[in-house]
Amino acid sequence: GNMAMRLTDYTDRRFIRRITAADKYAAIEELARTFQNSGVCTDIEKLIAALKEREDIMPTGIGFGIAVPHARIPEVRKITFAIGTSSQGIEFDAIDRKPAHLIILVAAGETQHMEYLRLLSRIMSLLKRDSAKALLIGATCADEIIDILKTA
Repeated sequence: GNMAMRLTDYTDRRFIRRITAADKYAAIEELARTFQNSGVCTDIEKLIAALKEREDIMPTGIGFGIAVPHARIPEVRKITFAIGTSSQGIEFDAIDRKPAHLIILVAAGETQHMEYLRLLSRIMSLLKRDSAKALLIGATCADEIIDILKTA
């Protein structure tokens, strides 16, 4: 079997958008709502609540202009991530005090622990490459972002 994890298998152009929200909770909600009617999650409100709660306990701004809000709840049917880009940047309480320009929101089911960790680490290793990060932030449309993920 092919063990290579393809990031594009875990997202969709419907889940990629320019964020209009000005604060992190609104941004989380805006991104989580892209999953509406997609079959990813049976209860979007519950997902939003879990993501915000997680954010309160442990802010997900990892620095370098990136935030990775994430939650695992039973209502998520299929592990999926959404991508939001923000030109003005959103405050995510990062250690380096830099606002986030790239927000990757990961939703997973309760039992998908290993796959969840693997996906998070794949996303992190992609974002460590400045070139990939800059391309994602600068992308003008969802298709462009999908292409960047494909070549990653």
